[in-house]
Amino acid sequence: MSARRKGKFKHDRDDTKAKVAAVPFSKRDLAAQLETPQSSLMCVLKEKGSAFRRHSNALKPKLTEENQQARLQFALSKINLNTTTPTRRGPPQPKFNTLFDEAHVDEKWFYLCRDGENCIIIYGEEPPKRCVSHKSHITKVMFLCAQARPRRLHNGMWWDGKIGIWPIGECTVAQRTSVNRPAGADEFTKQSIDRDKCREMMINDVVPATQSRFPTSEQARCSTMHIQQDGAPSHVPTKNEDDMWFEEMETLGLSDSIVLVTQPANSPDVNVNDLGFFNALQAMCHSCCPMNSLELIEMVTMCCNEHPANKINRIWLTYQSCLNEIIKCNGKNDYKIPHMNKDKLERTNRLPLTLDVCEEGLALLQAQSTGTSTNN
Repeated sequence: MSARRKGKFKHDRDDTKAKVAAVPFSKRDLAAQLETPQSSLMCVLKEKGSAFRRHSNALKPKLTEENQQARLQFALSKINLNTTTPTRRGPPQPKFNTLFDEAHVDEKWFYLCRDGENCIIIYGEEPPKRCVSHKSHITKVMFLCAQARPRRLHNGMWWDGKIGIWPIGECTVAQRTSVNRPAGADEFTKQSIDRDKCREMMINDVVPATQSRFPTSEQARCSTMHIQQDGAPSHVPTKNEDDMWFEEMETLGLSDSIVLVTQPANSPDVNVNDLGFFNALQAMCHSCCPMNSLELIEMVTMCCNEHPANKINRIWLTYQSCLNEIIKCNGKNDYKIPHMNKDKLERTNRLPLTLDVCEEGLALLQAQSTGTSTNN
């Protein structure tokens, strides 16, 4: 931008801000609205003290009043009144539960590749050529993932909290030769997820893995394991509506030790898989180049096994910070996850096990206890 044009733009800054403010967000194309070249706007955005800044806006689930109340009560139920932090001013501060008796379960689609990937090439090098039959038919596999919170055991060792990740489908043998594989080769066949399939995987995969991979000392300490899932219609209902599930649990003698819990509706921010674990896996997976569904399954499983336990533990702490923000917003989801600088805290051995409850949460708990005592 020339100095003359730049000075004119700065001179009319207040007028420009007023024009931009009058334009709705959905129609805020500054180059067209201000009749200014894109290059001039880029210079203004980059300069120090600019009146404009970039902002990435993510879509969030729409919440009803019932959703907000359910989210608020869910966050309050995670507070442990028996664990407090002494403070210099005022009464001791309650903390959240350690969440050692929870396992979060959820599904996730993993794609063989994605459109618009970025890569670094050397000058003179040919860029990679990627072809698919159609962009809407990219090979994908759905996985069911279950994980608990990592923790230090009595013997000083760390348990990573990974219960397992399973592809939803089955491996079969190709009957005919095609352009993708010869006859007799292994191939993966996807299956639709419904309540019967979900119940089958929960009984045959999740429950045995929880019993076998959960440390014995932790099983003795956590007498009841809560498996949390979302309220999708394909999931096993938590109430006494699925006789096959409860009959199987009674047959295995696990009706009291394993309890299904449904998280609040439209609340992916209260499940550690949706909160950060799936995004971390997706980023790790795209650093490899699978060629078919079987290689994709192998890659996702390998990335899950290699994911560091300390980073999973950080997601559980982020989950607690989200519970605090939910309480502050009265159950809404229009909040920003606060930064805790977990990396530095972990390096200096000051990473907390649980977080303190916010003042709004204490006020709500006192109001509920007062209301209960008054009603009694």
